[in-house]
Amino acid sequence: MEKAFVIVDYQNDFINGSLGFKKALEIKENILNHLNQIDFNTTHLLITCDTHVQNYLKSKEGLNLPIKHCIKDTFGWKMPDEFDPFLKKAHKIFYKNAFGSLEFANFINQSTYKEIYFCGLVSHICVFCNIILAFSAKPNAKLILYQDSTASFDENLQNSAFSLLKIYGVEII
Repeated sequence: MEKAFVIVDYQNDFINGSLGFKKALEIKENILNHLNQIDFNTTHLLITCDTHVQNYLKSKEGLNLPIKHCIKDTFGWKMPDEFDPFLKKAHKIFYKNAFGSLEFANFINQSTYKEIYFCGLVSHICVFCNIILAFSAKPNAKLILYQDSTASFDENLQNSAFSLLKIYGVEII
């Protein structure tokens, strides 16, 4: 496969759960539209899931962001029900306990992908981190971020992240 479509952390807790925000819900249909246009014979679907355990608040991230979220096997950890058919089509799902996933980066590094498309949450945090990891793992790949399918609770931080990504040659469409 030469193409991958990556959904970063589009999980209930970021949409309408403990860390939910309005713009996260507003991009759902855009992501679903992109998914419905994928030819799964030529494009791998990759998904990252923020995954924490019950003692999250004692972790370094939990001390800095003291709001329990994406606790494994809870409703907030799951993706919205509308994504269930696509979960079955996922080539790989990466369960990560940090903003970025080294497992994802190593997988990208070993891949033959020439184009990698991104969407998901949160644009200036986990989306940003995983795009930078993909850039490092596959520096000659074309990286594309769907602006209509990513969101942040802070527009200024999102715009700053977009500016930085453009410096790395990421196309934001």
